[in-house]
Amino acid sequence: MKLKIEEFENYAKRSGMTASTLLKKIGGGKLAYNQLKQGKALGYDIARNMYNALGEWVFLTLIDFEEETLDGFKSKFVQVGTKLY
Repeated sequence: MKLKIEEFENYAKRSGMTASTLLKKIGGGKLAYNQLKQGKALGYDIARNMYNALGEWVFLTLIDFEEETLDGFKSKFVQVGTKLY
């Protein structure tokens, strides 16, 4: 899975913050954002935090699943209501 950088930056801007600030709120840091901008894979913990914080619909618009599917991603966690644990 990879983060769609342009969409993420646009979403952050619409939310009134920078992309690095939004990623920090989700559990990543400045170094993580720089790595994601270089095309590195998104870790499952940050992806789960993003899913829980932003919701499934926004999550789907910001993530390039590559070979994975949403159901495959969600199967790695326990889902309670709309949250993944």
